[in-house]
Amino acid sequence: MNNIFNINRFGRLFIKHTAEHYKGYLMSLSVLLGVMLLGGSFIVYMIEIPMESNLQMAIFGMILLLAGTMFTSTIFADFGDKNKAMAALTLPASHFEKFLVAWLYSFGLFIVIYTTCFYLVMLFLVSIKHFPGQHEDILNIFHRAWLPLYLLYAFLHSVAFCGAIFFKKLHFIKTAFIFFIGLAILIVANKGFQQILLGKDVLMNIPFGGVRFTDNNKVDINLTTTQETNIFLLLGGLALIFWTAAYFRLKEKQV
Repeated sequence: MNNIFNINRFGRLFIKHTAEHYKGYLMSLSVLLGVMLLGGSFIVYMIEIPMESNLQMAIFGMILLLAGTMFTSTIFADFGDKNKAMAALTLPASHFEKFLVAWLYSFGLFIVIYTTCFYLVMLFLVSIKHFPGQHEDILNIFHRAWLPLYLLYAFLHSVAFCGAIFFKKLHFIKTAFIFFIGLAILIVANKGFQQILLGKDVLMNIPFGGVRFTDNNKVDINLTTTQETNIFLLLGGLALIFWTAAYFRLKEKQV
């Protein structure tokens, strides 16, 4: 029998994980649906125009990134619980199979279930308030323009995934703290590097982004479409690195 991956063993592990956690997952899904319904109903009530695709995209992206990373940060909770850690570590399945089950639930299945719920909520929201003479559209998340958002989610998911296996408690808080501290250091270092490079007073910018500086008037140097695409592809590459790091950290876990 293959010590790394066996489809029958993986299937039994997947079923076991589902049976043990489905109640908690359903409860989390109910909370997510409630937040989307209440929040979406409030927005529809407050605005006097249909929810345009840009607004829908912004809402979809914000909830995806926040809810997805929060859920991912709990996916290895059993390994941080003394009462459950031994059972999880001694389970007759390979580390890769345990890793894959956690990855599928927090990344693949989460995206599918979240997207389905979002579409159902949007269908409800566009039907409760009509705007005569105005056409209401629901965004198409399968358009290639959405690829950057999914790459960004893959990157943030991989960071949360790493934090979930590296920390034993308060996974989301500790991971978010380290992430934002690291991001702040990168932003300050990026500004210093740009000022040295241009010899001008540069405004704060995100790393690998455009440049803004003052030269009589404010000047913006933006990235081209190709450069922006390359940046998001870089995020995808970083996601692979963090996922790999999480896998090897899982292999190091001891009873």
